[in-house]
Amino acid sequence: MARWDQIVRINRDLEERFNLSAAVRSKGMLYLSGLTPIDERMQIVGAGDMEAQIRQIYARLEHALGVAGCSLADVVNETAYTIDIEWLGRAAHVRDALYQQVQAAPPAATAVEVRRLFFPEALIELAVVAELPD
Repeated sequence: MARWDQIVRINRDLEERFNLSAAVRSKGMLYLSGLTPIDERMQIVGAGDMEAQIRQIYARLEHALGVAGCSLADVVNETAYTIDIEWLGRAAHVRDALYQQVQAAPPAATAVEVRRLFFPEALIELAVVAELPD
């Protein structure tokens, strides 16, 4: 169980609404809850568009990492949950370009096809682990 002193607040409204911690620091690592392609009003961005949803998720990821003092270069593991693994594969170039922009090696990654996600119009959700800077 996380302790209160380990919590990194990213979006208090969302965290309180869904009773979760968006990010938790533990033993030199940062664990991020699943990121969905929502905007600040908790509306889906890019309904029906995998590339747009990936861009939104990574924008949210970069923001969350920044709050914790990290960047994409610190990401060591990703788990993507998607409702269509083939569609995700065709849109992977969006993710790849983002890691290339920060000159980071791609992290360890797993992709899992699921029947549905928490937000019905979401095509993908991404859980991330990053290494905290010293």
